[in-house]
Amino acid sequence: MVYLRRFRFKVEYDGGNYSGWQVQDNAPTVQGEIEKALREFNDGKLIRIHGSGRTDTGVHAFGQVAHFDFDTELQPIVFEKAINAKTPVDIFVYDCEEVDSGFHSRFGAKKRTYIYQITTKYSPMMRNYHWHVKWDIDFDLLQKCAKLIEGEHNFESFCRTADQADSKVCFIYNSTWKKDGNLLTYRVAGTRFLHSMVRMLVGTMMEVARGKLSIEKFKELLNTIQIDESRYTAPAQGLFLAKVEYKNET
Repeated sequence: MVYLRRFRFKVEYDGGNYSGWQVQDNAPTVQGEIEKALREFNDGKLIRIHGSGRTDTGVHAFGQVAHFDFDTELQPIVFEKAINAKTPVDIFVYDCEEVDSGFHSRFGAKKRTYIYQITTKYSPMMRNYHWHVKWDIDFDLLQKCAKLIEGEHNFESFCRTADQADSKVCFIYNSTWKKDGNLLTYRVAGTRFLHSMVRMLVGTMMEVARGKLSIEKFKELLNTIQIDESRYTAPAQGLFLAKVEYKNET
């Protein structure tokens, strides 16, 4: 008799070498590398893992969450150690545990938090994890744009046209910028995020802050569906999936 146990784990990764999280046929992905490591437990056959959501090519994560089902008597720590031994050094699995079969890493998530990092001073050490901008930035305008994002909106103006989500409505719990010397950090938490949504929001906010776009136009994009060239997509390397929170968890 097959008795499937469900295992949940978190993943930290540097996305620079991967074509995103989701497995693809002809490109390296984070999901693909972890599934490759798990094959040794299943006679070379696939054990499918399910992530809390996709991250785009080049995007990083501190706290991606995933789960898989497997008929085994092994303890979670065995999977954790084996995955880390078999995956490249830019992927690290931690906090592996057995969970109830009702848990789902994607559909059970109630809040996802992303951060985006910008530097106004070039550094070769930061180039893979920050967007270097050369413009004069009005920080107050950035913060005003961020606060406009909070609440419920249809974000169709801020996602890739290929996004197949049935609804483009998302609720944003908080959206704020922090400035520390040459570093700017944007933190946003919401129920869900569409394809490239955070990068488009950051890029378009920066267009306002550098004087290339009015804040009135930004409001218009938030309140009406417009797919036009006033949107700007920030580079992938500054974006991190920071945290995923679940129902009945604090």
